[in-house]
Amino acid sequence: MDTSKIRDAYVAIHGHFYQPPRENPWLEEIETEESAYPFHDWNERITFECYRPNAYARILDEKNRILDIINNYSFISFNFGPTLLSWIEEKNPVLYQKIIEADREGHRCFGHGNAISQVYHHIIMPLANERDRETEVIWGIADFERHFRRKPEGIWLPETAVNYPTIKLLIKYGLRFIILSPFQALRMRPFGGKRWIDVSNGRIDPTQPYRYFLKDSSGKKVIDQYIDIFFYDGAISKEVAFGDLLRDGNLLCDRFLKAYQTTSKRPQLIHIATDGETYGHHKKFGEMALAFALRKGFSMRGLKIINLGAFLNKFPPVYEVDIDEGPKGEGSSWSCSHGVGRWKEDCGCSTGGQPGWNQRWREPLREALNSLRDELGSLFEIEGERIFKDVWEARNGYIDLIHDRSSGNVERFFDRYGVAGIGERERIRGLKLLEMQRHTLQMFTSCGWFFADPSGLETRIILLNAARAIELAEELTGRSIEEKFLLDLSKVKSNISEMGDGSNIYLRFVKPRCLKLENVINHFAISSLFEDGEKSKRIFSFFVENIRYEKIVDDGKMLLLGHVRVGSKTIQEKKEFLFGLIPSKKDIFRTWVREFRDEDIFRRLRERGLGGFESDEQGMVEILNDILGSHSFTIRDVLNEGKGEIFKKIIKKEMDEYYRINAEIYERTKETVELIVKEGLEVPQEIRFAAELTLSNRLLNEIKDLEKNQRDVIDRGEVERIIDEAKRNGYRLRMEDSSKILSDILTQRMTVLWKSRDSSLAEKERDIEELINLLDKIEKWGFLISREISQDFMYDILAHSLIGLEECLWREGKITPFPPNLISLAEKLGFNIDKYYKIVSCL
Repeated sequence: MDTSKIRDAYVAIHGHFYQPPRENPWLEEIETEESAYPFHDWNERITFECYRPNAYARILDEKNRILDIINNYSFISFNFGPTLLSWIEEKNPVLYQKIIEADREGHRCFGHGNAISQVYHHIIMPLANERDRETEVIWGIADFERHFRRKPEGIWLPETAVNYPTIKLLIKYGLRFIILSPFQALRMRPFGGKRWIDVSNGRIDPTQPYRYFLKDSSGKKVIDQYIDIFFYDGAISKEVAFGDLLRDGNLLCDRFLKAYQTTSKRPQLIHIATDGETYGHHKKFGEMALAFALRKGFSMRGLKIINLGAFLNKFPPVYEVDIDEGPKGEGSSWSCSHGVGRWKEDCGCSTGGQPGWNQRWREPLREALNSLRDELGSLFEIEGERIFKDVWEARNGYIDLIHDRSSGNVERFFDRYGVAGIGERERIRGLKLLEMQRHTLQMFTSCGWFFADPSGLETRIILLNAARAIELAEELTGRSIEEKFLLDLSKVKSNISEMGDGSNIYLRFVKPRCLKLENVINHFAISSLFEDGEKSKRIFSFFVENIRYEKIVDDGKMLLLGHVRVGSKTIQEKKEFLFGLIPSKKDIFRTWVREFRDEDIFRRLRERGLGGFESDEQGMVEILNDILGSHSFTIRDVLNEGKGEIFKKIIKKEMDEYYRINAEIYERTKETVELIVKEGLEVPQEIRFAAELTLSNRLLNEIKDLEKNQRDVIDRGEVERIIDEAKRNGYRLRMEDSSKILSDILTQRMTVLWKSRDSSLAEKERDIEELINLLDKIEKWGFLISREISQDFMYDILAHSLIGLEECLWREGKITPFPPNLISLAEKLGFNIDKYYKIVSCL
């Protein structure tokens, strides 16, 4: 196509960035997800593969050197799932800031921010009841305003699932636009026109926005009650998500250009919407193809980048539209051709599975959760009316406490929503009721129905939230609620025979992850044996305060006694417990826990414990059973996240002895081995193993020392000697852990350099020189390390120190001195430094 003929052609790319809430509802932390290995969990893995790479997307030259790094979020329309963005804010604040800055950059470039909001828990809105829909929208808007410091113009509907009540609610809360699939359009007509044009089955023109009007009771449209709709280009979106368009940035740009309508006289918006994870996670290096397109590929073809809010402001709709609301008005969506059947029945849509599998489990699962929701909603009203002025208004406002659980904010919350004069006990009950409702909402996250079988990870996650909501409800009322829920789940039949039904899945995979405070205290007691007796300790979402702690050791026997106070960050309730711990031949450790009621119990525990100290294990068991109860906990009951570290500490002595013995074998046979190798003979496998283990361990210890004493380690030259010896004798060193530590050291040093952008020139020169020396050594030693995050920091430093000089030179402004060795460091980290030399040469 002749690009000189392109007129008023705009491009917008929307990325829907989302992960289901993966946190254990008791710990408020994500537990290890083995399928995400080598990362801790899927949030962490996809952040590395997608979310961060899009904030630092590379454009490379022919030698794979970095020509430029751009923040893709600054040029695209995007939404982040609220629970995901909060996780990024806590776990990766640098990335979080890049996302926030990208929205502001969009506002500077286009007059409208790039970010839009999202329904809070990614529920299928048409299948929710009216109250849940409203809370989800209110929470989604409030979360957006907290992060981006402005009101949202648009909102992302999970799976683009929509119907009339959903749109009516969005209009009520002031949302300007939504994004839908072209297959969700039904008919359209020009403003003022009388004849509708059928545009069903994806036939609507996606290059312009449309207006959807509400209707009064007589069916007449209400002129001032509307929302605008963008229908994305379905063909291009599908090719991006499932085809090869992200293999090459030029290929992507040419596909957009092909969609330009030369006969149209109206400005055109060629736009797509896909999962944001497409760019880097689903499609490796997809963020790089996108970066090229955004940086220069589109502009070379006469296509102008814009975001949706800006296009809507420039070119408002001239057509109105009606949407397909699916069978019985239950809604339509982008990923189910049967409306919203994918989340409530065996409609035929699935992710595959094995031959003969079905999704008949979806209907009873939704029915079970709907029934539980209704029961908990009734309980919320009955129990909450004595605490809140309006229970549902309080739930809508609870997002303020989710964002800030400080005691001052809790006070303000109850001043606003609570009944006058309620005390601390009622406030705690109120917080438990609200937490019950939070998890009730979260158990409808759409992923629970999307995949092939109810035994999958995503369905287990929503059932885990159901378990937490049930636990809180039973604690508040003393009634059994779980029993009926299990009966309902028994109708949920798995396709995998050994999984059975939903009740078996719940009991097998969900219940073992449910926690009591006693589990936390057991974890505290066992882990305290390997620590320095801290006064207080945070264990995930729990705070454990040590009131009394006594460890008695004599002649190989041990008794640990404690009195602790425990609370959580979500519910400001504190309880006190006593515990006793003894070693166990069978279980390593056994811990007894009992709620603290009076001082006399601790006194009796101490007296009888000391009195029976000389008895055998069974004697101590009988004493602790008598005072603290017959139920005890073991190392198997330690929280999963800390179990590995505790086991390492338990066997540390044996591991040290193991390394010592192998080191002795290595030292005794070292000279003989040298002779064997010189004679061209094979080193015996047993001797080889001892040498490789010893040298690898010594190498690891040297690399660990490098973090504290880089100059000393380099001057010692021990790393070179270990590597040389291994090469001479044909030993294979274990370098994975050492490589990881070196990557971390490099990242830490680059972080320090990035944070000290405004420190003195001499300090920066010194830090840069150390980094260059470190990189030289890493290269010489032959370690393969991850440099991506260090490169990201390098680019930000260059942007601050050098790229800003261009503007400075043009305006004859004051130039901030920069270290001359900065460019050398950039070259070491894989940057094409030609343009930086050009900038410097102008000074």
